[in-house]
Amino acid sequence: MKVVSARAPGKILWLGGYSILEKPNPGFVTTVNAFSRVRITKSHDNIITINVPQLNLHAEGRIDVHTGMLDIKIGDKLVLLKTAIEISARYALEEGAELSGFGVETKNDDQFSYILTGDKVSKSGLGGSAAVTVAAVAGMLKLFGIDTDKDIVHKLAQTAHSLATGKVGSGFDIAAAAYGSIIYERYSTSILKGFTNEMDNTTLAKLIKSGWDYSAERFTMPSGFELLFANFVGESMVTTKAVGSVSTFKTKDPEKYLSVINRINEENVNAINALKKFDGNAEAKREFAEAFIAGRRYTKELGILSNTEIEPEDCTELIEQSEHNGAFVAKLPGAGGRDAIAALCDSTANRQKLSAFWSARKELSENRIGFYNEGFDVTEGIR
Repeated sequence: MKVVSARAPGKILWLGGYSILEKPNPGFVTTVNAFSRVRITKSHDNIITINVPQLNLHAEGRIDVHTGMLDIKIGDKLVLLKTAIEISARYALEEGAELSGFGVETKNDDQFSYILTGDKVSKSGLGGSAAVTVAAVAGMLKLFGIDTDKDIVHKLAQTAHSLATGKVGSGFDIAAAAYGSIIYERYSTSILKGFTNEMDNTTLAKLIKSGWDYSAERFTMPSGFELLFANFVGESMVTTKAVGSVSTFKTKDPEKYLSVINRINEENVNAINALKKFDGNAEAKREFAEAFIAGRRYTKELGILSNTEIEPEDCTELIEQSEHNGAFVAKLPGAGGRDAIAALCDSTANRQKLSAFWSARKELSENRIGFYNEGFDVTEGIR
């Protein structure tokens, strides 16, 4: 019996929070060595099962082998995974695959796991939903003999995410899980806004094979930096709520919104350019730090203007104290808020110093990850 194993990494968005939503603003995102893993076992009937043991979730149903559509009752927490599986099956069918039943089981590495404090639960902020979506797409294509081309996997995962959530975000997290560490520019929202689940498989295949106007330039964090990452215990940032608040601000005062977004983006571009000439260049190192910090401060201003806790005042104090205790630069990555704090240290000694400083703070729990830089991988075997 054919068995496929796929995994996709988590991510940290260092540059581009919020500004990346506006095309053509770039963002810089690195992948880390924490993985969402998907194992798919092929069967000879049309029965399908989905198991997520870490969330105590199980669902069983059937696949229509003539359309790729799934008949399965699922809860809200499985919508994205189910959509990724179904979209992949439909595409595979259109590409000539012969469909059958299968069983899917997922597992996230501990770094993605929820932090339990009493009855409180919070996420790590490493992008587990994006990673499992990409891993599921890659695994399904492999199971049915379809080439796991990174561009195809990426577009299918973006399409599944859009269908499942009803939203078209920047997609940087899915792009990173597909390609690895990248400088990313989003695709135009118009590409997916018109696609619905009622459209046929031929239309889906044409969409996936069409030219999308995103950019994913492979780029890794320069050597000489060490990563330190910690979660806020019992806290979490609801990204969709934060982005919604910023969107409301954009609607109410588009001129002021665009002004602050442009300032954030200008500093992000300066920081990226400094990283590109970083190798042993002390001036580039200084330029990177200045642009990174300036961009972070403008992003905090965006939070104030939109009444969103992108960088709460106590977190600003924590960041500045961290920069006096071993961090070269630090920030609340991605959408900000109290999901996590990430720092770059320019020596092992400074990383150890910062680790000791964070360990003494009861609100933080160090999450031991490092740079990975690659995207998904997938293997197959016989059981």
